[in-house]
This record gives sequence, C-alpha cells and structure tokens, in this order.
Amino acid sequence: MEEKHGGICVEMKKRELVTFTIRCGESVPVALDDGLILFFGLHGQSAVRCAGEWTVVGPSDLYAVSPFTLYRIDCPEDAGVLQLYVSPELLPMAGWKAEMAVDNKLLSGGPNSAAYIELRQRYAALFRLSVQDRASPDIAGQAIGLAALLREKFSAAGRPHTAHDAENASRLQKVLRFVHEHWQEPISLADIAAKEFLSESYLSRLFRRYLNQTFTEYVVSVRLDHARRRLRDTSNSITEIAYSCGFKSTNSFIHYFGQHYGTTPGQYRKTEAEPESAGVLREDVSDWMAELLQYADTSHADKYAVQPVKKRSAHVDLRNPGVPINRPWQRLVNIGYARDGLNGEVQAQLRRAKREIGFTDIRFHGIFDDDMHIYQQQADGSPWYNFTYVDLLFDFILSIGLTPFVELSFVPSKLAKVPYRLFERCSTASMYRDRMKWEALVQGTVAHWIARYGLETVVRWRFSCFSLNYAVIQETPVTYEDYLEMFQVTHHILKELDPRLRLGGPGCFTHIMLAEDGGLRFLRDTAALGCSPDFLTVQCYPHEATIQDNEFLYFTANQQAAPSVLSEDEAFTFHFLRDFRRTLERNGLDGREIILDEWTSTLWQRDLSGDTCYRAAWMVKNALQCCNEVDMLGYWLLTDLIDEWQVPGGVFHGGYGLFTANGIPKAAYRALRLLTRTGTEKLGEGENWFVSHSSTEIQVFLYHYCHYDNLYRYRYQKLKNPHDAYKVFQDMGDLEISLSLAGLQPGSYRWERHIISRSTGSAYDKWLEIGAPETMRPDDLKYLADTSQPAYEVSERNTDGTLQIESRLHPHEVQIIILQKRDC
Repeated sequence: MEEKHGGICVEMKKRELVTFTIRCGESVPVALDDGLILFFGLHGQSAVRCAGEWTVVGPSDLYAVSPFTLYRIDCPEDAGVLQLYVSPELLPMAGWKAEMAVDNKLLSGGPNSAAYIELRQRYAALFRLSVQDRASPDIAGQAIGLAALLREKFSAAGRPHTAHDAENASRLQKVLRFVHEHWQEPISLADIAAKEFLSESYLSRLFRRYLNQTFTEYVVSVRLDHARRRLRDTSNSITEIAYSCGFKSTNSFIHYFGQHYGTTPGQYRKTEAEPESAGVLREDVSDWMAELLQYADTSHADKYAVQPVKKRSAHVDLRNPGVPINRPWQRLVNIGYARDGLNGEVQAQLRRAKREIGFTDIRFHGIFDDDMHIYQQQADGSPWYNFTYVDLLFDFILSIGLTPFVELSFVPSKLAKVPYRLFERCSTASMYRDRMKWEALVQGTVAHWIARYGLETVVRWRFSCFSLNYAVIQETPVTYEDYLEMFQVTHHILKELDPRLRLGGPGCFTHIMLAEDGGLRFLRDTAALGCSPDFLTVQCYPHEATIQDNEFLYFTANQQAAPSVLSEDEAFTFHFLRDFRRTLERNGLDGREIILDEWTSTLWQRDLSGDTCYRAAWMVKNALQCCNEVDMLGYWLLTDLIDEWQVPGGVFHGGYGLFTANGIPKAAYRALRLLTRTGTEKLGEGENWFVSHSSTEIQVFLYHYCHYDNLYRYRYQKLKNPHDAYKVFQDMGDLEISLSLAGLQPGSYRWERHIISRSTGSAYDKWLEIGAPETMRPDDLKYLADTSQPAYEVSERNTDGTLQIESRLHPHEVQIIILQKRDC
C-alpha cells in the first residue's frame, strides 16, 4: 500500500480483482477501464466527467463508471475521492452481462434511499476488509455482492453497451496508454495508427466519438496538464518547461496554454501556482477516511463473523536447567518533564508505582526548561542559577528510593541559538548560542547536586543530552554538527567533575540508531573524539522510518494525526534489539549497557487503543521476549498528565500513561504488576506462553496478543468513538493453549490464577460498561478503580509429576498461573 499526497496515489490491491485508489490533488485527463469503477467522495469537491457531462462529487457522494466507458476526474489539492475498481472477471458472477451499464450518478431513489445507504455500507465494508486482510478470500465475494446491488438497483435506462463499443473502447485504451507514456516525444496520428494497424481516419473517428476532440487536441491537453504542474517549480524557466513537455517552441506553448487556461504561463505561475511543497497536505488522509468508515456496517462483512478457535500446545520439562532472567521492565520509569515531578498527583502515582512494581530509576526531560527556573541572567547578560524547584524535585525522588536518570535538556530560551519549540510547553529544542555559558550551566548544576547529595550518590546517576532525533529529522534548527559538539562538551564537563559520572546517548528512534548516517555515525564520531557514550540509549516506538515522512514533526507537534505508519512486525522490539546487538558487534561498538529509555506500542499519544487491555498483552509479550536482550525498558509513560500537548477532558483519551490523569491504573499497569511475579530463571517459552520459576514457585504466563490491522497501521482511521477502540486490531478469535509441565515433584500444589481481559482488569472496558461517561464524579472514579482489578482464583491441584494446563484466552487476554508446592 502506498500513500498519495498532492498527486501520489494510495493503492491497495487484492490479486488485481479489487483495487482501491485514493485520488487527491490530481487530475486524470482521460481514463478507460475494462472493469467497474465506483468513486466515493472523501473530502472537498471533486469532479468526474462521463458522457460529456461534469458531475461534482462531494463527501459521501457515489459515482459509477461502467466498463469500457471513458471518464475524466479532477481533484483539487484540498479534495479527494476513493476509487474502487472491480475487475471484469467478477462482474458475470454478479449477474452482469457485457452490454449492461449503470447510472453514473446513481439517481435511483436518491442519495438517502435504502439502496444508496446499503451501497455505502457495502463499499465501506469492502474497503475495511481489503486493508485489514489482503489475502482474505471474502474480498471477491463482497465485491460481487456490491456489483450485484449496483446492477439490481442502479441500472442505466439509456443505450446499453454493445460488443462493438467494447472493442472500440479497447483499441482506444491502447492508444491513450501510448500517448500517456510518450507525451514528451514527437508523436503523430499517422505513427500511432500504423503501430496499432488502424487507418488514420478510423482512429480519428474514435477520438471524435469517445473524447469529442481531435487526436492533436488530446495530446496537447496531456502536455499542458504536465506543464501546468511544472510551473510550480520556479527554478525552471517557461522555455525549459515548454521544450521538456513536448512543445516545438515557447510561442506555441504560450498560445495553447492561453487557449486552454485563459491566461499566460507566467501569469498562472504568479497568481495560481503554489510552491511544490504546498502540494503536501497538512490535513492527514486519516481524517478523510472517517467519511467512508462511518458507513462500515459489519452486517455486510463476513470478516466480522465469529472466528475459529486457534490452538497451541507445548511441553516443558521443569528438570532442564533454567536461564537467568533480567527484569528490565522494572528498572526505569518515565514521568515526562522535570516540572511534572512537582505535581502532587504525579508524586502520588509515582509512590504507588515504586511500591507496587519496584522501579529503581526515574527519567524525565526538561531539567533546564524555563519552568524549572535554573538559568537566570543579570541585566548585563551574566548568568546565575536558581535551584529551588530542582531541590524540591530531587529531594522527593531520593526520598522514595529512586535513582535519577537526568536528561540535561532542553536549552533555556535565554541561552538558545534559535527559539524553536516543538510542543506547547516551554521546551526549546535548539543549540546553545554560547558554549561557555552551556559549560558553566552543566558544571554548576551537577556540582550543586554533588554538594547537596554527595559524590558517591551522584555517581550512581545516569545523564544524557536530548535526543539525536532533533538533529536528524527535518524542520528543527539543530544540525548534526551542533549535536555532536553539545555531546562532546557535556561529556568533557562531567568527566572533569569526576570520571565515574556517566553520560549516555544518543536516545534516537530505532531506524535512526541503525542508520549509517544516524546513530552509527554518532558512535563512530564520538569514539574518534574520545567521548563515547558510557551507555547506549534508544527510543523504541514500533513504527516505520519516520525520517521518510516529511510531515512527521508537524503532525507529532500538533497531534492532528498519527505521525507515521505502525510496523507490521509483532515482535518489533525483540527484532530491533537483536539487529542492534549484531550491528554493534560488527562495528566494534559492543560491550555497553543498552537502554530503551522510551518504549511503548505506538508513538501516537491520542491512541485510544493504548487505554485498552491490548496494551496489557503487548506489555507481557514484549517484556518477556526481551527480558535478556536489554538492560532497561523505560516504559513511556507513568501518567496521562504529560503536558507536551493540552490534556483533553475525560477519563480516557489515549494518553501514554500507565495511570489516567486522575490516578486510575490502566490494563498496562495491571500487567506490569503481574510481571513482578516473574521468577529468577526461564524454563521455557514459545508463541503465547512463558514459564519461569523461583525457589518456591513456578510461574506460567499466557497471552493472546492481536496486532493492529493494516487499516489502522496506515493511519486511515482516527478513533473518536470510545466503542471503536477494539476495531483497529486483527480479529484473531479465541486461543486455546494446552501446556504440559513435566518434572514436578509429586503431590499437592496451590494453583493461583490472575486474568486481565476485556471483562476483568481493564479500567477502560469497565468505563465502557458503565456507559463511557465524559464527566465522572469522585465516587464514579473510585468505583472504576475498585472494580477493574484482575480476576483472581485459587484452587488445589494434585499431580504425580506431570500437570496439564488448559486455558482458553480471548483476544488481548493475559493470564498468569502460579504453582506453589504444598508442604504436606
């Protein structure tokens, strides 16, 4: 699948029998297909021409084009339509005959008739299925059903197509294809007629009959359309454009342009054409797709029938030696920004997380942000420092037993080279304008901590600079050279204070970390400069390469749309860590701690699916898979109270947090609590299961992880209705797991089971159950927190040495079974 902004199509194909294409910001001068075409209006006002008549297609409008019918389409930059193509192989199965045609405007009964509404629903269901499961055998059946509805309810009353029409149209189609492939070359009616073994007069009549213009007029119109687009690039002269578009002279180009557009190329460039970059739509196509998906009535989609139960079976011999387990998910917690750590609600959630999960380290941005008030300047520009808020924050952190992981960011606005702010809050993602003042700021701040808390305490802390992302992704004022200098300077200051102080980096996205001109370049350059990071940090969000998305930072900052495509790799974190370790070994850069200082299932902080029990299954699956691949997994984020962007009202809004803003634990937090029961050694693992043990018990983890579907991965749907939160995942059906545990000591065992699912352990689902109220009173919040505990059951099991575990899990369900040998 491929997206098209400003004239680049998004196409999703299924065996070439059914094709969807998003058309926006483009014009198709003339087209002809052998199958059925059905347009759906997504946004703005587009126009389709058929049988010599233009028709406006607005939001939710439908427009049909019968097979072998010539049509044109024009979509302005702010408009778009979705085009469905149904191949001729499927049409006979829908009762179509070769001579049949449908009414282009679908006028039968009007746009609000039952048939028209059903047509929209079938169209939406077919689109959803095509994207969710491209290999589904149901796609052809649904396309046939849609074509049958068109035939039954919207047949044309005019002259039907004939076999002769189809033959003529097919010949003309070949000619038009040749013109569109060779429009820059000298082409003539005689040349093409000879190539296709047709007479010139016959070919000329085809153009007159079907296009209502001469061959020459058509070729000129194609060349003019290309020339009009090239006028946006002011680096090309009008003469260069004229010749590159196949015109014999500048004068002939100006003449034809004036006839066609009523103005000169030069005037058009000044008054109507915009810079090429303007062709990139600031409004994401995901917003447009909501126009279609509101009609996704699942009654027409067999996809949504009950799925068959999948089965897994495995055998574990507990007498085999185990593998020691690291618990990286308990090492690091993120609270967003330094100032957030002074918020009473955040502190309460942090105390609870420390007590119940046992985090050891805490990380945050923005210690030098203006709202922490460290950096001050006299009237003459000389700096002085105020540590009042910093002392309050660090006194609290140390008082609850956490070790600071201090990101020395961002540059105070008075010290910033360029006042660039990505988010609403006061962070300034910029290079400093005075190196000596930055050195003094870092030295003075760290020296203050050493004086206040003691050197032996501070050397246990970790430090970092802000992310290398800001120096690699477009639109920020920070260059790679800037970033390298800042890291080198900061490294020098810390080591000068005490060589044991640790500075890590570069804290970038996974694809940047693995790039030769990204993280690997940084590691080589810092090694050459003698300032290699003491530990390696990476931000792990399972997305495709954001560096390829020119609008990434814009959408991230404004939170208007998903900023990049979600990865289809269900084990993204595990595979990245394996690749990263191999890459480090090949480059002689291994041997240092690896920390995922930001780690979660999506970069999008308005993703309702993250509030659901999906995140619990994701958490358990990824944490256990990666338990020995990484030193720290810093889940992003503790709480929804992060304020990079205005926090919307309501209990759930798709925030990053383990807790809602008002302190209700989400399913992901419940999953982390279950993970604290993980043993000291791994005895076995497989798809959907993991077995560990400690000195007194055996722990069996079962999970039914269901990944995002393709529709959601490609950001075509933003969730506004809370009841839609589970519609964005692959429909996997239930999972039955049969796990045989051999090598147990014979006797009686205490059997303890905890369950997180849509019916238990998920505050989001409990909120849906009580009606998803936008406004909740304190008693409502207490009820939600109290009733969203995981299910808990205890029983006795006897065994002669082998125990069979049989469990059936719903999608996104997590179970942990604890076995403890009775003494008697």
